[in-house]
Amino acid sequence: MSDTVIICEKPSQARSLQKALGSRYGKILPARGHILTLKEPDDVREDWKEWSSELLWPGKFYEKKPVADTRSMLNAIKTAAQSAKRIIIATDCDREGMLIGGEIVDHINFRGEVLRAIFNAEDPKSLQDAFKKLEPAENHHGLYMSGQAREQADQISNLSLTRTATVSLKAPGTKGAIGIGRVKTPVLGIICARELEIKNFVPQDMFEIDALTKVSAGELTLSCSRLPKSLIKEQEAEAEADEDEEELTGDDAAALADADSMVGRILRKDIAEKLKSAVVGFKGPLRSKAERKKQGPPKLFDLTAMQSACSSKFSWTGEKTLEIAQALYSDRTLITYPRGEARYLPENNIADVKILVPALLGIEKYEDFGPLLDSPRIRKGKSGHFSDKALEGLSHYAVIPNVNTVNDFQRTVVNLSPDESKLFDLIVRQYLAALAPDHEYRQTTINMTFPYGGHDWDFKTSGRVPLVPGWKAILGGAGATVSGKEESELPDVKNGEVGEVQSAALRTVTTRPPARHTEGTLLKLMQEAWRLVPASNPEMRKRLKEAKGIGTPATRGSVLKGLLQQQQMAMKGKSIVPTEGGMKLYQTLMDVCPNVVDPTRTAVWETIFDMVEKGKLTAEQAVLKILEDTKKEIARISERAGSVSISVGKKSKPSAKMIKLAEMVAERKGLKIPTGLKSDMSICKKFIDDNLPPREKNADGTDKPFPPSEKQLAFAERIAEGVGKPIPDEARESSKALSTWIDANQSKMPARPPSEKQLAFAEKLAGENEVDLPDEVRNDMKACSAFIDKHMGGGKSKGGARGKGGGRKSYGKK
Repeated sequence: MSDTVIICEKPSQARSLQKALGSRYGKILPARGHILTLKEPDDVREDWKEWSSELLWPGKFYEKKPVADTRSMLNAIKTAAQSAKRIIIATDCDREGMLIGGEIVDHINFRGEVLRAIFNAEDPKSLQDAFKKLEPAENHHGLYMSGQAREQADQISNLSLTRTATVSLKAPGTKGAIGIGRVKTPVLGIICARELEIKNFVPQDMFEIDALTKVSAGELTLSCSRLPKSLIKEQEAEAEADEDEEELTGDDAAALADADSMVGRILRKDIAEKLKSAVVGFKGPLRSKAERKKQGPPKLFDLTAMQSACSSKFSWTGEKTLEIAQALYSDRTLITYPRGEARYLPENNIADVKILVPALLGIEKYEDFGPLLDSPRIRKGKSGHFSDKALEGLSHYAVIPNVNTVNDFQRTVVNLSPDESKLFDLIVRQYLAALAPDHEYRQTTINMTFPYGGHDWDFKTSGRVPLVPGWKAILGGAGATVSGKEESELPDVKNGEVGEVQSAALRTVTTRPPARHTEGTLLKLMQEAWRLVPASNPEMRKRLKEAKGIGTPATRGSVLKGLLQQQQMAMKGKSIVPTEGGMKLYQTLMDVCPNVVDPTRTAVWETIFDMVEKGKLTAEQAVLKILEDTKKEIARISERAGSVSISVGKKSKPSAKMIKLAEMVAERKGLKIPTGLKSDMSICKKFIDDNLPPREKNADGTDKPFPPSEKQLAFAERIAEGVGKPIPDEARESSKALSTWIDANQSKMPARPPSEKQLAFAEKLAGENEVDLPDEVRNDMKACSAFIDKHMGGGKSKGGARGKGGGRKSYGKK
């Protein structure tokens, strides 16, 4: 048996490590993301099975339990570690990767030496280099503990607020919870705030004057769209004289901010009309300036920029982009680590250019770019692409083709799937463009000053002529090609030449509301959420920028997917809009606890997690600090119970009996069945209540409840026997009361075991998919059916979603 065990994050990573290292460092065993997860509140306290407005803090950190279908992986690691002297954690090198490795070491109670391998790519050379520089895992203990604090705080706060909102605010007749989360709810806020901007937008007309001007070489149109600076100053002075010193309200401040964007524009039509008439016939000197300018290529891709580009070009979701990128990284080894948030390369990667560029140009579709890249342009520093300073504190760098697998490019690229090929092409072009010459163009600007009304009005025009395509020949876009002859759309105007205005026209420009977000723009805004923090809060703005926004590159796509599934927001073409329920939730939260909707909340939390990483707080102290606010938020949401009704999620369907009763009432009264009655219990119930005549009195003049049927009572008896709980006397006398009792207790019935045939089929699927068959599946018919449905495709299920886990032990400590 080997005295060293290497824990990695996923099977594909294990294959890469095996290929690079063989068995020289020890036995390589994979997880599948988090193979341990936090216990649910229901696992910790019996009374938490019933949802309520309560802080789900058990008085200590939630313990871990194995993820059901990954037990074999955990057992393999545990068995191998029993005879090992050391464990090497070789998971991804971010906070979540450290948590995945550290939680396994703690859970199996390993007390030997624990080391850490840090790598940014999974090619043989990168992995070999990483294992030559192994570090004590204790060096990363603070990062591990901050990961524990993050997951504990997320679970307790998110679940507590979700349960509170669901029991307090949810509309009757809807299924599913009202999900609230540290990341998802601010994202809902971004969507709702934009929708309100659009709804409240008031179009504003602005006016521009186009003056057709004759010059020696022909004619050109000069336009005036702004007031003279001297006139603006006069107007500002008059406004200040009229102002009192009352403090602006929030609405006034917002209105003022909107008005600021219009400052300087010509908003009065009478002024524009007079200017248009006055300028005709004017003769005056023209100022002409022609400059040759250069434009450098865009930054390299990080995951968010790549997801945004794929959303725009291919209409892919963020999740799809990540899935394909992960395949190109792990399975194909064609690209570097795709989940990072840096758009730079370390400066030592400059040496790879002479290897990588020729290899890429050797692929047929890129051959034509050879002349552009004869001498690759190296741009260093934050304005370029290679910068050690820009990468300080970051574990990963930009996504580029993998230099260590260049010998496999020709063979591998031809075997890519269509989607893999699209994404690889996008990454290759972005890298090659970064090394191509600048795009060059000639910018010509012509101005004319027209004195009118005691002020100088500026009429101007400009034109851009491409001269050298440069990197645009690789990425495309305006200026990607240049005609053989450089011809400007503007006539040749000499500086100082006199122009004469022949005629003038008035043009009205109407402002438009802001555009709705697409998935691509929303992903980018999640990364740049610091832009949403007021400049008056520079510390939180800075911290949120350092945290790279809200969510992680790997989870942002799933956050958006979750909000769509929970019907808090919806797709409208390519745009994302809030649902009616999502908007109502946003407005309620803004009223009672706006911090839950504020992305700054993540900045506050990350500041606390920083203190854990640096050893200034323990993980438990950090969580308790965060939960102080959660308690207040729970109380404020609970206060709205009964006064707010929010409908999100799926509508509950009425029973066949209710539908039949509604149809009978409709037929008897000659009424039309309302739309949605058969799919929405609330619609069905309202129709019955509105149209069913009041129940007649009993013979004795009382309103005695209608008794349950024998069949209903027998069903209730079976439930009572299963749960060990007697049926109350009042329920035995009332069909309605008994139905309520059945609804409350049916879910507590012991699970009905699967049939032998069903269990045999599940075992067969488990073997084919190389997963363990959980005990729950063996004992519960419903769980067995769900397992069969999940694995019927024949492929291995994807597991180990990141975001949960974490014990409190200190791995490797004796």
